[in-house]
Amino acid sequence: MKKFIVIALSAVMALSFAACTNIPPKQISGQAAEGDSQQIPNPFEDCKTIAEAEKTAGFTFVLPEKIPEGYVQKSIQAIKNDMIQVIYENGKKELLIRKAKGKEDISGDYNKYSENNTMTVGSLQVSTRGNDGKIKVAAWTDGEYTFAVSVNSEDEGLDNTAISDMISSMKAEGDTKEKVQIPNPFEDCKTIAEAEKIAGFTLALPEKMPKGYAQNSIQAIKDDLVQVFYENGEKELLIRKGKGSEDISGDYNKYSENNTMTVGSLQVSTRGNDGKVQVAAWVNGEYAYSISAGYDEAGLDTTVISNLVRGIR
Repeated sequence: MKKFIVIALSAVMALSFAACTNIPPKQISGQAAEGDSQQIPNPFEDCKTIAEAEKTAGFTFVLPEKIPEGYVQKSIQAIKNDMIQVIYENGKKELLIRKAKGKEDISGDYNKYSENNTMTVGSLQVSTRGNDGKIKVAAWTDGEYTFAVSVNSEDEGLDNTAISDMISSMKAEGDTKEKVQIPNPFEDCKTIAEAEKIAGFTLALPEKMPKGYAQNSIQAIKDDLVQVFYENGEKELLIRKGKGSEDISGDYNKYSENNTMTVGSLQVSTRGNDGKVQVAAWVNGEYAYSISAGYDEAGLDTTVISNLVRGIR
């Protein structure tokens, strides 16, 4: 029930998320001024064809000849000079394939899975994450490019054969001599103080969380980002702070409602459905922030989001 797909370390990524999850580190001093805020734009451009996406991203992308049964292509998007992503659907199930420049994990999915393995596909070493023998995320590099295949975290996942067939049917490009496993950039932390030391900045969390939510885990990326997970049964809430001004939510799903709300001096971009907010993202000075309520969850109302934003620095 956990889907925080893009940092990207786009993000951070960028996350990206680099690539779309990649945020280059910057030397900073002190906390950013609260008045310095701006709305975070969606970095993706909708494309009608792969050729159009390739022109936007500045590189070619050969899609798999073999896609799991029942999945059909739904949309193609690109980030200028950076990334291409193609979304496939099978009813409510979703499959996302990405390619970007660099070597970071661009899946945008940093949920915790019980199984973390490496599989060999031809000359490629592919990092996989999932549960119960099923793969939710596969990530690998090929020459100067990084790739990812991911499914909705609420779905069962795909078996090794389906993942292998997809990857092997994508023509390898770039310097095939260099194949490296993509490491998980996050470090588990016992306290916020430990995460702050790794990231190189402080993170003030809200004093009051929505009813029923309790802190579950804290993680950090060196000199880049801190994220804190809260859980309420199977529901999950993710708060992130990172250096830069990119959207670090890691969620680039399409929502029916895209709005902007004002919280104090901050302009907060929100995305969601049916009057509920699934993603809120904003910048304050030299830092980017996000709150994610999970793609498969009902979302949070604007009052709750507003109260959370006020408590995060």
